[in-house]
Amino acid sequence: MSAKLSLEEKFKETGGKKPYVRRLFGRIAGIYDLMNRLMSLGLDPYWRKRAARYLALATGETGLDLGAGTADLSISVIRNSGSDTHMIGMDITPEMLEVGEKKLRRMGLQDRIELRVGDAENIDLPDNSVDGCCSAFTVRNLTNIGRGFSEMLRVVRPGGRVVCLEISHPPGKIFGTLFYLYFYKLAPLFGTILGKAFEEYNYLPNSLTTFPKAPRVKEIMEEAGWSDVRYYYLNGGLVAIHVGTKPE
Repeated sequence: MSAKLSLEEKFKETGGKKPYVRRLFGRIAGIYDLMNRLMSLGLDPYWRKRAARYLALATGETGLDLGAGTADLSISVIRNSGSDTHMIGMDITPEMLEVGEKKLRRMGLQDRIELRVGDAENIDLPDNSVDGCCSAFTVRNLTNIGRGFSEMLRVVRPGGRVVCLEISHPPGKIFGTLFYLYFYKLAPLFGTILGKAFEEYNYLPNSLTTFPKAPRVKEIMEEAGWSDVRYYYLNGGLVAIHVGTKPE
């Protein structure tokens, strides 16, 4: 059975992709930050910092972080934006947010970053209510990517930006081959050894199999209504930062 069919069967067993993803990330919340560092060979903080700079909130503005998880991207946005900026972080997995809340209290950022349970495909915010929206490694977990980008467009004010950081498909043949060997073979092994979480870290690479390449993500964003859409490969295409602007 192919990886795609295998995942589809698992989604059916749990009532759909969203419940499956929620349960999966709930199980690995305690090791999520460590695994991000290991699987990215330490590049994860750099990637988030680059994404945060593209969002570039100005003084007094409020941003939205979808799939906020343990709040690392929200923290990076606060550190790389103007003073008195605030973030709302939403995630469907309470266990991830609990880890994030503890982190924010340790760092004294609980007054600038508000974490709440929320769904990226049905955002519980009014139209035009935030100055920008971002996500890190979230879009590929959505049931309907187009709906997710449409919802982001709805809640961002005119002229505001969306910035999405995602694992990508490296375009070079040699580098791409090495990437797939690492991502599909070694990453699940890391998860098994360190967290006894083979299924979870087998899902993560296989979720990329059906995720569109960066040029197609650009098209989906444009179809949702975003303008001036661009993408930027980092580290040879290991990840891509997708950026769009809501028309005035």
